[in-house]
Amino acid sequence: RAWDYKKIAKFALCGLLQALTQSMMSVAYALGTSPALVVGLGKIYTPVVAILSRYLLGRFFFWMEWFALIILTCTALAFSIMQNVGQASHPSHAGNLGMILVAGSAICSAMMSLAMEKFMKGETEPFIIQKVRLDFGGVFFSIILMPLMGLMATAPGNTRQDLAFWVYRAGPDYWGCYELAVDYPVGATRGCNQTTGEFMANWTLIGNSTSLLKEASECGCGSGVFLGWGNNYMIYIFVLVSVFHSWVIGKLVSQFSSVDRAVADGIPLLLIFFFLDPAASRVPLEPFQAAYSQGPLPFPPADWARDLVCLILPLSGWTFSSASSQMQKVIDRIEVSAGTKEDATDCSMEEEKEKTNEEEEEEEDDDDDLTSDSDRADEVGRP
Repeated sequence: RAWDYKKIAKFALCGLLQALTQSMMSVAYALGTSPALVVGLGKIYTPVVAILSRYLLGRFFFWMEWFALIILTCTALAFSIMQNVGQASHPSHAGNLGMILVAGSAICSAMMSLAMEKFMKGETEPFIIQKVRLDFGGVFFSIILMPLMGLMATAPGNTRQDLAFWVYRAGPDYWGCYELAVDYPVGATRGCNQTTGEFMANWTLIGNSTSLLKEASECGCGSGVFLGWGNNYMIYIFVLVSVFHSWVIGKLVSQFSSVDRAVADGIPLLLIFFFLDPAASRVPLEPFQAAYSQGPLPFPPADWARDLVCLILPLSGWTFSSASSQMQKVIDRIEVSAGTKEDATDCSMEEEKEKTNEEEEEEEDDDDDLTSDSDRADEVGRP
């Protein structure tokens, strides 16, 4: 049932939008965009999904709900700008391009969420069958978009050319070989001759060190989609988290709505900015140390302006949820009141009908009495 080609074609749009969302998000992270900035700027998902759901799904939002959504969006944009300005170590073109990619990813995610909600709620089949069809389309279009991501990575000025799977990268221990390589080409392809695929070690750094010489002898350059998957545990962790996140999002959208899912996203930003970012900067592993090259982040963050702006996000989300709850209570009371009036009207109509039937029965009884009296009179008058 899950591999019905007609149903798979129906979910193809969701798969395309899912692939676009993940591809743009991956490139944004590769350009050095911080997780807090990604989550903050991704909040434009909320007004986009609210506006589109108003016209595509026919939903109505109370003015207080729109007010909360506006606060949520403006706060997210302000936080994103403040976060990007504070990252002086990143090149400006990378920060701007990262913000554009995050915004595009949020818009595609909003469209995907609405399409998924419409298709899933319009079907009566189990969620797991629908999810298989959605993920099949996502994998198919992700494979198609891989060359496009590579072309973006090889654009002039981009230091993350390793996003192109056909370029040579150092391995098998990427971080160790990166440190032992020469300082060219600039970027993630450092130490790899893109013509011959030869690994170029920094012999000045290695010197007479036996341990460094042994590590350098194990380094090489290679290309391909799965290069570095063998011993890079972070990739497997990322895959597991992505699959779990996709599953939870699908469940939330199918059971509730896209807007409810968007409003609940304010909590992850709090966790990332106040707890996970400082905690990750203290993990004594090479990938984490490279991502936080300026040292551990303070806990709590020392920028009080960003702290207070970040706290507005869950508060505005709570305001939206409260407004939605109150609006739903009003609608339920109106429906109950309308139902009571209809019941009273039906009762009165039934009473009038019964009264009319009783009057008609009484009239018929009177006519029968008159007929019987006339018959008796005729009988008495006979000789």
